Amino acid sequence: MRRLVAPLLLCAAMPTFSATPLTVLHDNGNTLPLAPLLEASGFILESQDAELPPIAPTMEAVLEQQATVRSPSLTPGTQPRIAVGDAAAHLPRPIFLVGADKLSLRWLADHRIRLSALGAVGLVVEANGVSDVLEIKRVAGDLPLAAGSGEMLAEQFGLRHYPVLIGPEWIEQ
Repeated sequence: MRRLVAPLLLCAAMPTFSATPLTVLHDNGNTLPLAPLLEASGFILESQDAELPPIAPTMEAVLEQQATVRSPSLTPGTQPRIAVGDAAAHLPRPIFLVGADKLSLRWLADHRIRLSALGAVGLVVEANGVSDVLEIKRVAGDLPLAAGSGEMLAEQFGLRHYPVLIGPEWIEQ
């Protein structure tokens, strides 16, 4: 226990030390700039006017990348009704799978009230960027949506097509 006291006190005091501004202790007027010393040591200083490369991609690029969703084993089309059995026992709520294609958007518009009444959550399994996801969100209204690959669900439930509703007893369109 005694071994822990000193490190804990040090950790508690660290933010105080790091937040303190630097103070000049002594300046006799003969202070030399640091740049020549750094150059002599091998450091290269860039001019203040030099444009720095971006540290991270732009927000638009990140959104486009994250909003691009692919599910290679799923395609828009007619999915036969399948009995779920024990496979959906772990699902707390019904899930519906949609894409940004015309069939999915029409299906979502036609079934939005029923999906809302069931408390279903949507998974966007195919989208080519932010504009596609926003279009799906517009049609979905207040239905909760997430974007992600539907590969695991397709494998678990034997799905080949979307849009579908995975309920406690049936997978249906």
